[in-house]
Amino acid sequence: MITDSLWTAFGPSPLTQEDFEYFAGKIKKLSGISMKQAKLDLIKTRLTQRLREHSYKNFSDYRNYLETLPDTHEEWQEFINILTTNKTDFFREPDHFHFLIQYILPKWLKEDKTTFHIWSAAASTGEEAYTLAMILKHYLPPGRDFKIIGTDIDTKVLKTAENAVYSLSKLHEIPDLYRDECLDIGEREAKGWFRIKAHLKEKVTFVPHNLIEASFVDDKGAPKIFDLILCRNVLIYFDKKTTELIAHKLYEHTIDQGFLFIGHSESFQGCTHSWLNHNSSIYQKAKRA
Repeated sequence: MITDSLWTAFGPSPLTQEDFEYFAGKIKKLSGISMKQAKLDLIKTRLTQRLREHSYKNFSDYRNYLETLPDTHEEWQEFINILTTNKTDFFREPDHFHFLIQYILPKWLKEDKTTFHIWSAAASTGEEAYTLAMILKHYLPPGRDFKIIGTDIDTKVLKTAENAVYSLSKLHEIPDLYRDECLDIGEREAKGWFRIKAHLKEKVTFVPHNLIEASFVDDKGAPKIFDLILCRNVLIYFDKKTTELIAHKLYEHTIDQGFLFIGHSESFQGCTHSWLNHNSSIYQKAKRA
C-alpha cells in the first residue's frame, strides 16, 4: 500500500495494455459496454479515484484484487458504476416528446385502455422518466392514468433518481408550461434546489436492471409489457451483437404497435431486428397477424 502523501505526489503507475484489456473485458462481460483502445484514458481516469480509495499504487494491484472476488461481491457494482456514462437532461431530444404528444397519445386515447405504461430503459439520474411524467400528467384527461418504470445498471445514479431533487441550474431545461404543476422550488435551507412534486414522483418507480441480462419480469415471472420504451443514448456503447440482443429484448417487452425511442445519434442500421422504422430514431412493433 502507499501513503496518501506519496499517492498525491505521484498518483498511480501507468495503465498497462494488459490491465486495460482486463478492465475492458470485464465491463463488457458485466454490462455489454464495449470499450475499445480509444477508451484507455477514460478507463484510467475513472479508475484512478478507486485506486486511491483502496490505496493501491498501481492498476495491477486493483486488478489482482478484482480477480479474487466472487461474482456477487459488491465491488463489481462499484466497478460498473465508475465506468458507465450518465449524461442526461430534462426534455433532452425534444422531437421524441413532440411525437409522443402529437401522435402516440392521441392514438392511444382512442383505445379502450386506462393506463399508459412506459419503460425508461437507461434512466440514469431520472430526468427522462420525470420528463415523461410531466408530459403525461399534463396531456392525459381524467380517467386515464400512467405508470413509468426507470431502470439503469448504475445503482448510484438510481439513488439520485429516487430522491427526485435537482440543482436549480437545471431548471432552464424544463419548459414554463410544466413548472408550477410539477415542481417544488426550494426555499431557505433548500435554496438552490428543486424537487419533483409527490403526485408525479409516485407514478415513477426506479429499479436496477442490466439490459444484457434476462427479460424484465413482474412479480409473477411474466415479462413486463409497455406501450412505449425509451432506450436512448446507450446503444452507442454496445457492439453490433449486443445491440441486436437488446433490440430483440425490447421488442419482446413492447405491446403490439407500441413504440421504441432510441437516441438521435443511434441506429439499428446493419443490425438484424424486427422493428418497423418509423423514422430515424423512432421504431414501432408490428401488429401480430
